[in-house]
Amino acid sequence: MQNFKFSYDDENDDLFLHSAVSKSKGSVELGNLIFDYNSKKELVGIEILNASKVLGDLLSEEKTTVLKEVLMNLTECKIEINSRNKLLIIKIFLSGKNIELKPILSVPKIDGISPALAYA
Repeated sequence: MQNFKFSYDDENDDLFLHSAVSKSKGSVELGNLIFDYNSKKELVGIEILNASKVLGDLLSEEKTTVLKEVLMNLTECKIEINSRNKLLIIKIFLSGKNIELKPILSVPKIDGISPALAYA
């Protein structure tokens, strides 16, 4: 599990999580999610647009009621990344004011150049 730096823009409801030790070399956008990768194709950042909605859909109804408060008062963010069957399983641990939320994302693993781009 890695500690990630974080910033939340309340006005636009965007959450940005990024590694403190590795820089982004490229990004992939999937809907409201933007994933940043380093030169080794390791995930080093995630931007979640409309974070309250996106993360709220991943949490139980009771946790959704405190989500906005946690986002506005984040104290710590950790991310655990596992690879399984060409998928990245991303567990996000968001901590704020005695509350921890644990949404889980499952997205396609980016491990090569798109065949469509290989011939461009």
